[in-house]
Amino acid sequence: MNVLFVCTGNTCRSPMAAGLFGVLHPEISCASAGILATDGLSASAHAVAALQTFGVDISDHRSRFLTPDIAQTADLIVAIGAYHQQVLQGAYPHKRVVLLGNGIDDPYGHNLEAYKECAFQIQDALALLGEM
Repeated sequence: MNVLFVCTGNTCRSPMAAGLFGVLHPEISCASAGILATDGLSASAHAVAALQTFGVDISDHRSRFLTPDIAQTADLIVAIGAYHQQVLQGAYPHKRVVLLGNGIDDPYGHNLEAYKECAFQIQDALALLGEM
């Protein structure tokens, strides 16, 4: 199974979700991308630091723009926010697209504590995702 986490820029929420999911489910392949991402950007410094709290290293992450080829490889696409879910369902109606929890607010531009709170929200939502 291949799981794809999708947010906007692929530098905060979706790489954090993929990093945490990878630790929780090392037997399942996962990746991330962004619907408006610029290819090759590092994960934000706060996202990297927030996941270090969980013992997860995403420092080697590089952002990717979501293309049809990337989406095609996914068995499950996990939208990080409701807007992402709407876009993904419209663009890929043949794919299984689910929303992570009730959607995860974007910490972009906020302090490290906001990123840590976001990481905890993602962790909680991933636990529910595992029950699907």
